[in-house]
Amino acid sequence: MNRLLWIFISVICIVAMFFAGKDSEHFSNKVFFTSSIIQAISIYNIFTRGNEPYSLEKMFYLFSLFFFGVAPLLQSFDNSKFWYYRPLLEEEYFFMNILVIFIIIFYKIIYIFFRNTIKKPRIEERLNSFRVPDKITFFNAFILIALSSLAFFVVFASNNFNIFPMLVRGGELVADAMRDVEVDESPTKWLIVNNFVRPISIMCFLYYAVSKEKNKIIFTILGLLALITCFPSAVPRFAAAAMYIPVILVLFSFVRKKNVFSLIFVGGLLFLFPFLNIFRNFGDSRSEEFKLDFKMFTEAHFDSYQNFALLISNDLITYGKQLLGVFLFWVPRSVWPEKPMGTGAFTAEKLNFFFSNVAANYFAEGYVNFGYVGIIIFLVFIAYQTALADKIYWEGERKVTGDFFSVLYTISLGFLFFILRGDMLSSVAYLFGFLFAAIFVYKITTFKIKN
Repeated sequence: MNRLLWIFISVICIVAMFFAGKDSEHFSNKVFFTSSIIQAISIYNIFTRGNEPYSLEKMFYLFSLFFFGVAPLLQSFDNSKFWYYRPLLEEEYFFMNILVIFIIIFYKIIYIFFRNTIKKPRIEERLNSFRVPDKITFFNAFILIALSSLAFFVVFASNNFNIFPMLVRGGELVADAMRDVEVDESPTKWLIVNNFVRPISIMCFLYYAVSKEKNKIIFTILGLLALITCFPSAVPRFAAAAMYIPVILVLFSFVRKKNVFSLIFVGGLLFLFPFLNIFRNFGDSRSEEFKLDFKMFTEAHFDSYQNFALLISNDLITYGKQLLGVFLFWVPRSVWPEKPMGTGAFTAEKLNFFFSNVAANYFAEGYVNFGYVGIIIFLVFIAYQTALADKIYWEGERKVTGDFFSVLYTISLGFLFFILRGDMLSSVAYLFGFLFAAIFVYKITTFKIKN
């Protein structure tokens, strides 16, 4: 059944792409053929290994399908260009597609190698104690509510006690609400509040949600606090995915069945992400047009592939400088004025884009640091890390109920997509903030239980 499903979806996708571009004067047989290979390989890996309905490997190929397979092909048909830079040439699309095919095939080979050769990791023994009690005591539930309420209050205070910016990410209405208010724009404060404090409410809810016995009133209180503190339309879309993928997987058991998660994720990318984009500039009549068509793949939301290609075409290599900035993301610029900017901003500066908040995908990060060798190093690293996490989760027969490691694993699903899209400086900062928030909640709560 899985084999028939991936063949059917591959054929539908490739035929749809053909009819989308057959009348384009920029249609290229070799670009279409190589893009079709990328789509087919990606779809195959999304809808096989049916005993693992969701995994980091599947997230890798979900990213590959849309950002390496579908979007670039439609951009080539449309002759798309971003940030007032030139469109890619046919040869650049073809070369990039060959490079991507190499990446996604060798990712699979390396992933399988590590998945089969990694021994039961010692860390798994420690994870066995990373449990949530079957029944949360009333006192412990009070601690969770207190932590979640504190997170809400800090985020509320950081928005100058105005609820509207907590519900909508930006735009004219938020600007009107905050016009007469002095806002502390300290980057360090912003990072702490949004990357660590804000997710605490979601982590408190998830901690309680994975316990076996739940009080409906406490469950509802924690859920409402988490929702209003981390409202989906008020946070970046990929942060919203990282927050709410675990919630969906924990609360709805049917999502954990064969292929359901992948289909829901595809639907979310096609329908929900464009909808959430409205709230980036809420109140602007131009931003309130919601529609689903292939055109969205030719817009700047999917600029990652083109920026990767332009980095290679312009031979922009920093010999590890960008990676140093990622490792030391926690160092404030006030302490380190020469701290490297994110690779997206670096690309924009070097190529004179009119806008700096652009995407640089994971493999572009590899190239900008160490050239083609960097792509291989980054490929081996991500194949190892995803194989390790998938092996611990799936071969350890871990269950969502009562297992807080499951929460960390499901958080990583959304973040892998975020990291793959890039850039790494911002995505890694988000990832560590979320993980620290999760571990903080777990440690505080278990400490109270044991004492």
